Amino acid sequence: MSKTKAIIVLVIIGVIMITLGLFMFPLNGQDSFAIGNSDFDFYWISKAISLGLDLEGGMYAEYSAKLQDGGEVTDSDIQGAIVNLEELLYSKGYSEAIVSKLGTNQVRVEVPNIEDTSELMKLIGQSATLEFRDEEGNVLIRGNEHLKDSYVAMNDATYVIKLEFNALGTKAFADATEANMGKTISIFIDDKEVMSPKVNSVITDGNAIIEGNYTYEQANEHAVRIRAGISNVKLTLQRSETISPTLGSEALTLAVIAAAIGVALICIFMIAIYRGLGLASAIGLIAYVEMLIFFLAVVPWVQLTLTGIAGVILSIGMAVDANVIIFEQIKEDKMFGNKLIPSAVQSGFKKSFVTILDSNITTILSAIVMLAIGSTAIKSFALTLFIGIVLSLFSAVFLTRTLVNCLLAFDDENERFYGLKVKGVQDVQN
Repeated sequence: MSKTKAIIVLVIIGVIMITLGLFMFPLNGQDSFAIGNSDFDFYWISKAISLGLDLEGGMYAEYSAKLQDGGEVTDSDIQGAIVNLEELLYSKGYSEAIVSKLGTNQVRVEVPNIEDTSELMKLIGQSATLEFRDEEGNVLIRGNEHLKDSYVAMNDATYVIKLEFNALGTKAFADATEANMGKTISIFIDDKEVMSPKVNSVITDGNAIIEGNYTYEQANEHAVRIRAGISNVKLTLQRSETISPTLGSEALTLAVIAAAIGVALICIFMIAIYRGLGLASAIGLIAYVEMLIFFLAVVPWVQLTLTGIAGVILSIGMAVDANVIIFEQIKEDKMFGNKLIPSAVQSGFKKSFVTILDSNITTILSAIVMLAIGSTAIKSFALTLFIGIVLSLFSAVFLTRTLVNCLLAFDDENERFYGLKVKGVQDVQN
């Protein structure tokens, strides 16, 4: 690489890093700032990261589920209860609430950024109200009273929603379809309209289908919501905990300070041990941290928790570990392979690549498995770890190598500067 090209590359990297740095943390003390005279706001990158319950504060509660008639709870029942809770919480303004399944018969509810939980606790566990209404608003069918099940079926190679009525519902629905032939019958859950299918025929056998050119996902979503309205699942509180926003904020602040100190110590260590190579590594590490914060802000599935921060810190350690492997290989090739510094750098990166790739792919696969089958806390750790490892591969293999090559363009013979001069070892230059 020529000196001119090296200067251009370093300037580009510097501009990107400085730009990211300036937009990383709130310089105005606010979460965002207006973009000129437009109606849009720019959120500081760090403030755009979605925070989890343990950092933002809020509450979590775990419930055991059982049927009111004493029957055994099925996956379908749990799924219906989860949908019911999600709809209920969203309708009450808790748009960031998370409802998930625990074990075989438990449900966990997480609601971030909430202090007064007494009213919310009263809402959770209430059954949804399902009603079929005619165009005049008259109630024709009521949830458990008439409807037995709702699921996805196939009809003429298209997905439809299948409704099954009990004996009482069969008679009521036959009367409803006869009285509303050619009209619509709307389905409401908790007074919110879900759909308004048109009646095309009188249905007397208690089996109805709702057509609409649905994909499987669309039909299943509607079927699950309807099934939630006929669910007789009773939720019993097992345990709950409230986390104040103040405690969450303090935990985040301490975690950020600890991470910053750790990164600073790592940079000092790398420069002290590997000198010029360590300087390239330190710059690459800072750029890596900036990229990591940026991706944590823009990836929609990220909700940063304390376990997620643990994943971030672990990925930073893996990024440094990759640099150490590379630099030690460069040392070995230079001192015992009788190579010039540029040749040692090239062979060091090449020989280390397979080892680094192997270790990182193993970690990536582990993260994918945790994402697939882990609990909420484990998934937060796995997702941040996955993002961090992918970026660390880019940083170690591409960014650090580019920075080292830029330094070599200015001086490719100074063994002391690159930390390759060892007392008592005489190199033979080829």
